[in-house]
Parts: sequence; C-alpha cells; structure tokens
Amino acid sequence: MARSASARRVALAVFGAVALAGCTTTQHAAQRERLDAARQRAALEPTRVVAANTVVTATAISEVRAAHRTAFVVTIHNAGKTAVTDLPISVGYTTPGGVSVYLNAAASLTYFEAHLPAIRAGGELTWVYTVNRRLPKAARAFARVGRKPAAPALLTETNVSIKVRYHYSSSTGSLSVQLDNPTSVPQYQLQLYAYARRGAQYVGAANRTIMTLGAGSKRSINLGLVGASSDELHVQVVPTILQ
Repeated sequence: MARSASARRVALAVFGAVALAGCTTTQHAAQRERLDAARQRAALEPTRVVAANTVVTATAISEVRAAHRTAFVVTIHNAGKTAVTDLPISVGYTTPGGVSVYLNAAASLTYFEAHLPAIRAGGELTWVYTVNRRLPKAARAFARVGRKPAAPALLTETNVSIKVRYHYSSSTGSLSVQLDNPTSVPQYQLQLYAYARRGAQYVGAANRTIMTLGAGSKRSINLGLVGASSDELHVQVVPTILQ
C-alpha cells in the first residue's frame, strides 16, 4: 500500500512537471506571436527619428550606388551596459540647402527596414538598407537611431544561432543563401544582411527580411546585390526572436 501511494505521488509529480513544461512552451509561443503582431502593427506607422539616441549611435554610414539603386551600410554601436532591440532608425540624405530627405519613413516598409534587431551591450551591428532610387550627387547621407523601442521584445534566449552558408555567382550577380535554424526558437522577420568590401570601401550590399523560419527548419533564398561582390563578402543572419 505504501509503495502504491508513493508511486501515485511520483506519477502526479511527473504529470505536473510535464503539464507545466507544456504550459511554458505554449506561453512562449504566445509571447513570440504577440511580439510579431506588435512589430507588424508598428510597421503600419511611418517612422521618422528626429531626436537621436546618445547611447546607441550610428558611428559610420557608407553608400553603394549602382544604376537606379542605392544601398546604405550603417555601423551601429551600443555603448550601453545592456543589450537593446527594436529601436527605430531613420536613414536618408541632406541636400546642399539643408533639407533632410527621409528614405525609410513610409508605412509600406517591412518592420526591420526602419528598426534595428538586437545589439549586445558594448557591441556593434552592421545594418543594411536598400532603396530603388539614386541619390543626388551632392547629397550627404545620414542615419539616426531613436531612443525608445517600438515593440516590447524580451532578450531572454541568448543562445539562438542561425547557421548560414552562401555562394555568389559572378555570372548572374546573384547571391544564394542557405539558412538553417537548429534551435527550438522559431524566427519571424529574420534579418539577412550582405555586404562586400574592397579595402575600406563598400562595393556591394543587400538586405532581406525572411518572414518565417521555423524551429528546426531550413530555407534557401536568392538575392541580388546593389553594386558588386568582392573577395571580402560578408553575409550575416540576425535572429529577431530571442524570447
């Protein structure tokens, strides 16, 4: 009798642990879906940063101009003691007359074309934005990071790592990228940035939002660079769901 009662208690404890784990998983899934929905709602509003952040700053901005397209490659530095995410960013140019022209202010853009993914404390991010227009020759590019996150993202999953392999075809000018998410954390609006350099000069760049990359799933995509590739080609995939 004693053994039977003990066994029942153990079974109930195990059942309770399993139920709690299931509840936690469901809760996490709901949190991630709410975050994705909040980001999509925020993308429906225009983004225009006027007052710049003094802790998370754009320390360098380069332009790649090709045909009727322009790519901006922006180095963002987080000088703070905590990681940050979902800060708005405005990119554009200033005319010789002092007028600021915002290029990513429209509400028709995807969320991360006007916002930043996570940047660790003391860390840097190379952020890329492309636009289908040429800049005036005398234009002076700018990038401004906002002060307040646009969505309530949590940074509790620190080990999310998306694997990436890529191949550039010089004959077609296409960059083929293979993504692999071996983690249990699904990704929504995953960010892909590519940039090529010759010495200190950027000669090509591209960006892409991958709307979904499920836990344990793989995906292949192709994208064209604005400009050209080089021997120094970098492709980075930045997780956007870290909770």
